[in-house]
Amino acid sequence: MKFPDQSPQGPAGGRQQQGPPSHALYRGHGFSLQMDDGWQDKTIYTLIGPVTDGVQHNVMIQPDAEAEGMSLADYADWQMRTLEEEIRGCRLLLRQQVTLACGLPAYRAIFSWYPSEHQRIIQEQLYVVAGTKAYRLTATFTKKTRKTIGPAVERMMLSFTPEAEPASHQQKK
Repeated sequence: MKFPDQSPQGPAGGRQQQGPPSHALYRGHGFSLQMDDGWQDKTIYTLIGPVTDGVQHNVMIQPDAEAEGMSLADYADWQMRTLEEEIRGCRLLLRQQVTLACGLPAYRAIFSWYPSEHQRIIQEQLYVVAGTKAYRLTATFTKKTRKTIGPAVERMMLSFTPEAEPASHQQKK
């Protein structure tokens, strides 16, 4: 497959001064594309759940390349501190080490804040480090829906299983 920007000739048939740009193959969910150097994958996966108590519930899964080389505890601390600093009035209600259904250790955190005078948000986050990759899973609730659909959402989050990395990408111990 030849891409237009890989043509050896520039405008008006002249030769380009530099070689073709380097491309990395990006694989998405059911597609792929050639990605030029300098581009980064910042995919956030969003799973949409039911509308309950007037809120569209979801679970977001965010792979985090910026955490490469961090321990699980350092990654969890960094994520919790960042959320508390960025959201006014955000309070950490729970910080707990848990084990995912696949056997990996993770940290679970529950936060609360009031985005408006009459609306309280409760957000659960799960932090996972697997090999050289880190992940943050996030679900947001109202006080009522934390009690109603919260346990089912938490079970879904704890079932998170990252794909195994090729041995060439794993950290050396």
